[in-house]
Amino acid sequence: MYVKAIQVLSVIAFPALCGGYIYGKTGTVLSPGFPDFYPNSLNCTWTVEVSHGKVQLLFHTFHLEDSHDYLLITEDGSFTELVARLTGSVLPPSIKAGLFGNFKYRLEPCEDPGVPAYSRRVGFQFGVGDSLVFSCFAGYRLEGVSEITCVQLNSRFFWQPDPPTSTCGGNVTGPAGVILSPNYPQPYPPGKECDWRIKVSPDFVIALIFKSFNMEPSYDFLHIYEGEDSNGPLIISLQGIQVPERIESSGNSLFLAFRSDASLGMSGFEIEHKILMTYLALRVSSKMWSNKMLSTRMSPE
Repeated sequence: MYVKAIQVLSVIAFPALCGGYIYGKTGTVLSPGFPDFYPNSLNCTWTVEVSHGKVQLLFHTFHLEDSHDYLLITEDGSFTELVARLTGSVLPPSIKAGLFGNFKYRLEPCEDPGVPAYSRRVGFQFGVGDSLVFSCFAGYRLEGVSEITCVQLNSRFFWQPDPPTSTCGGNVTGPAGVILSPNYPQPYPPGKECDWRIKVSPDFVIALIFKSFNMEPSYDFLHIYEGEDSNGPLIISLQGIQVPERIESSGNSLFLAFRSDASLGMSGFEIEHKILMTYLALRVSSKMWSNKMLSTRMSPE
């Protein structure tokens, strides 16, 4: 991807380089290739230093790809505390800061991966070695890993692993947990389709305990099926504001399908799920325990 680059201070004739050291009363910083487009996947750092006083930056032209390419300015060179983070095509105001003016400017090599819908991100730097951490709002889960890192392979810069996406529903395992409607306890969005598959070991069944339930009557539904998909027997279709009674599966899997229409959203539901040992498994376990106790009592001293 190519975007017209930046010019700072004034125009000069020699080719603009990627990074460098600038010392003196005045000087010029140009993006690589200026006034032509700069190449992709750049990571350029300039250090600007003066003998005394502060450095003042005057921008004459500025054009970067919005939210993907950035010019970072820092006083300490570590980029942990930024003076400015610039992107887009709006000409920045003049910047004056830094005793002895030790600034660095960088076009970050990895593109901004954005933030998946209904999720949040920690981290805003996209240089090599920088990491971003993602997490989802209530009722959603990440598809992919929660942490990605900007890496370089030869001349390529990319996020490793790939940035995640977010979705509602998913496969649920484990002895216990909680299922929330999207955005719970805030109103769920319109037009949502979320499916949960709960599966446990064959020796157990599943109990659903409803902690809260508030859905638009006659329009939004939570369908609960025996088995791993909607082809199984329908146990119940839930709607309205009455908190349902406890539900227990007859087998080791349940399928929950949430559907909301295009209009009103309500606070939704909070459902606790946990495993229960089947009667047969309980009898076998009890018999094994009794035999062990009998064996212990009959063993010679």
